[in-house]
Amino acid sequence: MSEFNRSASSKRMRNIVALGKKYSRTAFPNPTREGCPSRSSLRAMANRDRRLTLKDLPVSHVVSCSNCFREYTRFRRMSVLVRGIKITAALVVLAAALVAGRFAWNYTNRRGEPSISHEQRTVPESPVANTQRPPLIAPFPIQIDLASFSPTRGDDTKDDSRHAIHLPQKLLRANLLLPVGLEPGEYAIRLQDSAGTILIDQPASGHMKDGITSVEIDIDLSVAQRGSFTLMIRPPGLSWRRFPVVIE
Repeated sequence: MSEFNRSASSKRMRNIVALGKKYSRTAFPNPTREGCPSRSSLRAMANRDRRLTLKDLPVSHVVSCSNCFREYTRFRRMSVLVRGIKITAALVVLAAALVAGRFAWNYTNRRGEPSISHEQRTVPESPVANTQRPPLIAPFPIQIDLASFSPTRGDDTKDDSRHAIHLPQKLLRANLLLPVGLEPGEYAIRLQDSAGTILIDQPASGHMKDGITSVEIDIDLSVAQRGSFTLMIRPPGLSWRRFPVVIE
């Protein structure tokens, strides 16, 4: 069916509706239904079936038969209603797809991030002071000999606090000479104040040279308060060793 025929058919349908509003539905009674087209033809006409041509449309009969006109009008209302329902359903499906896509995108991008409730439930093992800053100057090299803290016979598990290690308020690169008997391996190093606040907490590798095991770490004491501290060293597989420190 050409574009011209479709345009003419649409205009003719509008004319039919205008005539139906103008004349009474009972102006042309046809109780015996003489010459009436089939219901399928009226339904196709109401549904704007594009397979129909102008010659196939029973226009002249419908406008002169109240019975057919009323039936056509009923079919037309049903056609408009069904079309509206289909359009609404399509819009609902589209909106649901957009919402689902947005939710999936948010879930994918936020996956793995800790929730607020999880962050609130997380309890640190001990308070850690946020005093470590990126070094802006070269660290000051210092060697700390812990040989005097070597355990004596019958006193393996006690920490000797008779001597204190004096450290300056600087960014240090400390070479710790560990007490006699400690073996190479991965060590844990901590520095905490008298209240238990941890200033330093980092691993370090122990290396042996000439029978002495040593570790090297960077310690930023430039912002630390002066006073007494505790240097804690945990050898591989053993308990913490504690050494008194004074920051001057």
